[in-house]
Amino acid sequence: MAQEEPVTVKQLNKERIRAYMGKHESASRSQIARELGLSFPTVGRLIDELCSDGELTEQGAGSSTGGRCACLYELNPLFSLYLLVQVESDRVCWNLKDMRENTVEQGCLPFEILSLEQLDALILDIHNRYPRLKAAAAGIAALVNHGVVEETNQYSGLKGMNLEEHFRRLVPIPMTVGNDMNFLTMGCWAQKHPDTGSLVTLFMGGNGIGGGMVIDGHLWTGASGYCSEVSFLPVYKQLNSGGPGLPPAENISELYARLIQIYAVTVNPHMIVLYRHPLLEGKADEIRRLCVSYLPSKAIPSIELSYDYQQDYEKGLFAVAKSLEQAASEGGS
Repeated sequence: MAQEEPVTVKQLNKERIRAYMGKHESASRSQIARELGLSFPTVGRLIDELCSDGELTEQGAGSSTGGRCACLYELNPLFSLYLLVQVESDRVCWNLKDMRENTVEQGCLPFEILSLEQLDALILDIHNRYPRLKAAAAGIAALVNHGVVEETNQYSGLKGMNLEEHFRRLVPIPMTVGNDMNFLTMGCWAQKHPDTGSLVTLFMGGNGIGGGMVIDGHLWTGASGYCSEVSFLPVYKQLNSGGPGLPPAENISELYARLIQIYAVTVNPHMIVLYRHPLLEGKADEIRRLCVSYLPSKAIPSIELSYDYQQDYEKGLFAVAKSLEQAASEGGS
């Protein structure tokens, strides 16, 4: 046990340096040592290792008030790449991002009927062309529980499949597959509302309305992943005419207000974010008025309309993919 401890401490200090460099454009050894409370020799050895591995690069000399200028180091954003996959209603879109969340490559593949072979070909192609690919995350408009597609109106060929296990056998990198709304909600919370105790998101897409929930900084999906699957609610089926697609325009305000009412009396969230949709245009005030008639004022959450669906979705996918790489790195150290 005593022999393992130095390795553990070393890895911990490396992670602290990585995290620090991720927040700064550049830094010197003395600056890192001072800010992290580590000795200069310790930082020097770890910086040398990180540079040797390609994680950090020398940027040049910084300014100095006297004596020799300190060498500055910066994160090599291309050292780790992350594949973000979005399975949409009629296409698969992907975005390959570096450690700074810059796009390295992106594209979309249209399909009439989604097949597993199409997804396999995409992932294998990216993996073969980018040896620095460290992790991947894929979102799909379906109820996914621990990687298994359990409920889906559109991708019948994937129902019952454990996509996580399949993809991890396909390529030797950590990869997760989940409900698109869960990634969207995580991205929304992380990007704009990290201080909000509880957050609910609602998004209306081609298959109807989906929801997601973060409580105390943790995504909440329930015991079997059915949390926020609002299409199973009687009021949803009633106001959506029993169909799987978009609700009638005349029912939009009532449906959203009723969903907010249900969340308010079950979770009582601080905020609910409604993502923009043409059918929602001009209805925000009406939704708020209906909420006032259905709920006590103290129970009504802050209601925000957002245009940032794609930005939040990608943020959630990226955060999960990066956490997968970190977990794999810690597990292998």
